[in-house]
Amino acid sequence: MHYLPLLLALGLLVALHELGHLVAARLLGVRVDRYTFGFGPAVFTWKFRGTELVLGAVPLGGSTRIHGMNPHEPGVDPADPTSFTAQRPWKRFLVLLAGPLTNWFFALGILLALYTSGTHVVVPLTVGTITPGSEAARAQLLPGDRIVSVDGQPLESWSGFVELIAQNPGRELTLGVERQGEPREARVRPRPDERGEGRIGVSQQYVYRIHGPGQALLQAIAHTGNLATEGARMLGGLLQGRRSMADANPVGLVKQSSGAAGSGLGSFLRVLVSISVALALFHLLPLPSLDGGRMLFVLIEAVSRRKVPPRVETVVHAVGFLVLLGVVLTVALADLRQHLRRTRTAAMAPPASAPASPAAAALPAPAASDGGLPLRADGLGE
Repeated sequence: MHYLPLLLALGLLVALHELGHLVAARLLGVRVDRYTFGFGPAVFTWKFRGTELVLGAVPLGGSTRIHGMNPHEPGVDPADPTSFTAQRPWKRFLVLLAGPLTNWFFALGILLALYTSGTHVVVPLTVGTITPGSEAARAQLLPGDRIVSVDGQPLESWSGFVELIAQNPGRELTLGVERQGEPREARVRPRPDERGEGRIGVSQQYVYRIHGPGQALLQAIAHTGNLATEGARMLGGLLQGRRSMADANPVGLVKQSSGAAGSGLGSFLRVLVSISVALALFHLLPLPSLDGGRMLFVLIEAVSRRKVPPRVETVVHAVGFLVLLGVVLTVALADLRQHLRRTRTAAMAPPASAPASPAAAALPAPAASDGGLPLRADGLGE
């Protein structure tokens, strides 16, 4: 079980996010009353340049109390030049943006270290490992095969391939394959998984490579960009009804990430990168109580040249926070019930005794794990 290191890392990323708000506020002349690392009873308190620094008993997460951000807080003078509400819109916008930017820079820094010291990088649209007995094995796909199309539709990315397979369980698909430069075709019929999504049993290929500083920076920026694109695509799928909330729920993320985190330091660092970018994107959503929601109010003020009444903004953020918390808890409970249902079903099912298929047995052994983190953490449905 690797949940504890992952939860500690998540808490560190949240504390880092809040630290970004603190640093930006101080640099822009905004007073910060308190910064807390962790939660629970305070075990250590230190005053530094007007800011109370607190270490909580449980070192998970953090919070920053910026003076004047809550206009209804007792003792806040709207005319105080160090108050958050007294600042010009661009300053408030930068203070709010600093948290997500800190998470993004942290992810960028880890990737720079990985790429310059040597790490496994993805080989575009190339098969890495094949699950014995899977549809990919039955179709005689081999490691190193390059997937170029599905039913004549050209592929641009591995994630696009994963999505097409997931959307067509039980339907025969024709894969366009290049093997050592020669075009081939393979026919597969994706098998539905426990969520009803198609799987054929392959994962993407990775190779070990060391990059120079310039190339490493470009690779790191592209990597975070790909993660952001994946997040935007998933959000779009949720809004359009093509994806379920189960695909993006926090319980599933923790389960999948904890498994990858147990594969070695490189995989764990890639998990941190993914979570840090996801945290930045989440806070940038224009939803009440998030940084993106507050930034939206600042933009409305900058465009209209009129301040949103503090009472209105406070009510919107409070209601939005309760709704967001309700959605997260509902999704987490739904995933937990689904997991318990699958566990009961598996316990009642008779043990499988069928041997592996001849097609699977005729395949060469899959390549050893390279420690890379595929875009789909389960690694079985691509």
